Amino acid sequence: MPKLYYLFLLGLSSPLLTSGQTNYVANSPNSLSPGTRNTLVGPGAGNATMSGTFNVFVGYQAGLGNTSSNANSFFGSFSGTANSTGSKNSFIGYGTGSANTTGSDNTFVGFTAGNGNTSGERNAFLGSNAGFSTTTGNNNAFIGYNAGNANTTGANNTFVGNVTGQNNTTGTGNVFIGSTSGVNNTTGYSNLALGTLAGYQNKTGHNNVMMGDSAGLNNLVSNNIFIGSKAGYTNQTGQLSTFVGFQSGYNAVADSNTFVGFRSGYMTTTGKGNTFFGTASGQLNSTGSHNTFVGNRAGPASSNVDDNVYIGYATGNHDSGSRNTFIGTGTDAIAHNLTNATAIGAGAQVAVSNAVVLGNETNVGIGTSSPTARLEINSSVNHDSGVRLSQLTSNSPAQLASYDKLLTVDATGKLVLTQAGHYSIRSVAEWSDNVLMANYELRSLGEVEHYIQLHQHLPGIPSAVEVVEQGIDAAKMDARLLAKIEELTLYSIQLEKDKQQQQSVNQKQQTEIDELKQLVKQLLNKK
Repeated sequence: MPKLYYLFLLGLSSPLLTSGQTNYVANSPNSLSPGTRNTLVGPGAGNATMSGTFNVFVGYQAGLGNTSSNANSFFGSFSGTANSTGSKNSFIGYGTGSANTTGSDNTFVGFTAGNGNTSGERNAFLGSNAGFSTTTGNNNAFIGYNAGNANTTGANNTFVGNVTGQNNTTGTGNVFIGSTSGVNNTTGYSNLALGTLAGYQNKTGHNNVMMGDSAGLNNLVSNNIFIGSKAGYTNQTGQLSTFVGFQSGYNAVADSNTFVGFRSGYMTTTGKGNTFFGTASGQLNSTGSHNTFVGNRAGPASSNVDDNVYIGYATGNHDSGSRNTFIGTGTDAIAHNLTNATAIGAGAQVAVSNAVVLGNETNVGIGTSSPTARLEINSSVNHDSGVRLSQLTSNSPAQLASYDKLLTVDATGKLVLTQAGHYSIRSVAEWSDNVLMANYELRSLGEVEHYIQLHQHLPGIPSAVEVVEQGIDAAKMDARLLAKIEELTLYSIQLEKDKQQQQSVNQKQQTEIDELKQLVKQLLNKK
């Protein structure tokens, strides 16, 4: 039966031979013992001394150098020509895997795909010239015309698309998907480029993520994330940046910027350390650095502002200064070149530097969730205002010689402006009217004198030491002083009464003296 099969094949080939061609439909074994279970089709297919098994070599000199390899499938002229011991390879197309010697588990499909591979393993190249120059690189997947064409030892790469990763040589761990994405990468590693022309110019940059049409097209450096059509389009030298959104960071070339949103940071060039979130946020900024803009259209009027924080829709649109903070929809500056200015609350606007402005009709609560005044403070301690003026104490000198008005609180705790010297009391008992009542026990002056000798101050009045240590309640002190005045008044009244009584006695005595004088005179005249 084998003899008949061989004669049948020769019979099929005879018409071709008679026409002067050198083609074979099939050929006889190249040796008396070319291994077992091999299929060899084509002139020079397989090796005359090969011992490998389960190989299929179809095409002129396909698997020509094979010795002991097993389970290979080579289809196409010169496919797997140099393979010796590499096994479980599938090469389909002219010149595919032509230089492979010991590499195993490779799949090369397309004209000269994997042509230069020698010992590289577990590679999959699909497309004309895909992985053409790969020699020892492992675990690569190149799909598309010229995909990974120049790769030599680069490993663990995935290139999908027309000429993707075409110039990669030793770069590893890259994923390029999209026509001409990562086309100029040479030694860059751990990059992801997804989209037509994504990461097009990158050569040595590593750890970049570029997703979208032309995202990071001119990037040459490392550690950037560009997501969105033409995101980070111009960047060549800026590192550690993240741009997300159509044309976000389009013109940026500096380091450490984060732009998220449609055309966010679009005009930024050399400005660095910026964070912009929102559609067209920071769009007009060019050279300004260390800014944080959050909100659609949040951003300055000037191109070179620094150290600003804008949070809210359309905040800071007229600001041209630095170190300013605007929080709330439409918060802004209404004067140019301000510094350290803060506006908080929807529509709040600030006009001077070194100022904090809250929004219109805004109440501020400290310790309360429902303030009913412009500023309401709810202290955690009863009868404590919760307010401290560290640079203004009882030891501070007076700033005016006289005062017309002062601030105090009413019964509800509301701060009110009142005339200087106007005090309020809680009840009539706190005033000194009781001194003038009939049942008031007025000390005698002798008792007062004795008290003064012992204490060196009036009864009911604090000593100088007590005032220094405890201070005084002005209203209560006024009541006490008034009580002393009233006591003095009572003493005066008593003295006046005593005086009038004495005058009456004196008058009576004078009358009696005058009468005696008259009697004496009469007696003297009788003599």
